[in-house]
Amino acid sequence: MDAHRAVSNARAVLAAAVERLAAAGTAPDLLATTVPAHRVLGVIPRRESYRRNGEGFLLGALLITASGDVFEPGRIVRASRQVLPGHQSESARARRELRQRLLDARFAEGSTVVIDARPLPLDDIEALRAERGPLVLRDDHRGAAVLIRWMPGSPDDALTPLDAYLRERLELVLGDRPSAPAGQGQA
Repeated sequence: MDAHRAVSNARAVLAAAVERLAAAGTAPDLLATTVPAHRVLGVIPRRESYRRNGEGFLLGALLITASGDVFEPGRIVRASRQVLPGHQSESARARRELRQRLLDARFAEGSTVVIDARPLPLDDIEALRAERGPLVLRDDHRGAAVLIRWMPGSPDDALTPLDAYLRERLELVLGDRPSAPAGQGQA
């Protein structure tokens, strides 16, 4: 039952973060899935494209939706018609083409798009325990807790409590600064 309480607390912390971002007027990022290249009617070739499938708030290693879903971000791209003069590397040309494809798929110019984000198993306790991605459930002598692996591939001893991680990320996004305790001035 301790694991269920940990997941319930995680859901509450995630919902509070989304609520705070929405109240501050933070624009959500767009979620997209890749539509592979294919042929229409078996003849007409269509190149790879992208389909919008929601929106959410990108907070470092997590993307959180207003409906409470949590994702591991995929590729993060800004849809734009950025054209740079001069010679460009092959990777720069590929990024420019990707940005143009997002515009062709009717994503708004300047919008941040998270492509192929992976859903995280917040409702499946056993899958969350086995997870090696950014959101994990671990048990220790204090009980079960939902933790963040903010750096991919880092060991379990580097995991951070979800509430502390989100508090720090919200401070970065919203520009919050901890105020000095009452009665203490600045030197």
